[in-house]
Amino acid sequence: MKKKRKFNPTILAIETSCDDTSIAILKNNKIIFNKTITCYDTYKRYQGIIPELAARSHADNLNCLLNDVLNTTKINIKEIDYIAYTNKPGLIGCLNVGKIFAKTLSYLFNKPLIPIDHMIAHAFSFCINKNNILQYPFLALDVSGGHTIIYLFKSINEYIIVNQTTDDAIGEALDKIGNELGLPYPGGISLDKIFNKLKTNLPFIKHNHPTNDFSFSGVKTYAKNLINKNEDKIAIGSSFLKWCVDELINKIKWYEKCYDVKFVSIGGGVAANTYLRSQINKLKSKVYLVDKKYCGDNAAMIANLANLIA
Repeated sequence: MKKKRKFNPTILAIETSCDDTSIAILKNNKIIFNKTITCYDTYKRYQGIIPELAARSHADNLNCLLNDVLNTTKINIKEIDYIAYTNKPGLIGCLNVGKIFAKTLSYLFNKPLIPIDHMIAHAFSFCINKNNILQYPFLALDVSGGHTIIYLFKSINEYIIVNQTTDDAIGEALDKIGNELGLPYPGGISLDKIFNKLKTNLPFIKHNHPTNDFSFSGVKTYAKNLINKNEDKIAIGSSFLKWCVDELINKIKWYEKCYDVKFVSIGGGVAANTYLRSQINKLKSKVYLVDKKYCGDNAAMIANLANLIA
């Protein structure tokens, strides 16, 4: 069991795993500042993220964000106890920019570093500012543009992956079908906006057995072929979104029966999806949903996990 620490650290956190640049400060177990710069407009013309541009954007934004943090919170950087940063997974160039920035601050102000796994931070994002609800074991569903994972956490340091995608992540699949339908970028958010449960009756491929790994590549190809034969964007988009969410729920229900868990949590960018949130709340287990403002990539979740392991 983790020993009770003698103080509550003040943590500066940096997140640069993909296209969002984010800095947060946690003090007395609460996030007192979290700001994220999102560059949707930059990538609209490309219908996707360009790693080189994203890395340059981080380099341009970090200094401004840090100054904003310190000026807004009136915290002197010498008051910081730890500097946390995302070290994996993510775009290599983007991670490197954040790592160099964090290491530079660490060197200049003699502050210890805490490297953070981005996906584990998503898994614990449900308890940002609510650490008192944390109990083990629990199941965590991580759903984002790059990952689809179900974790079983026995402690913060002991966990297993009980299922994960073998190809596309759910967020990537939703974005691509949204783009195929000509919806505004990012496609996954646009699919959420047009979703109509009354128009989810298009025939789709059967779901795999719950113990099979997640796979969204086949259904994505099926949907693309359907787009060429059907002009009803709402029906195709809604049916595809429902299939993807049902696939998540089917597997969660299976593992919910397999393990005696205290609750089920959900985190990641796709955790903001309206239909997914409505369906996961119907589980037999207690469910903790991440606050929508912390669903996407953000430094608050990096600070939160750093605080739990510091």
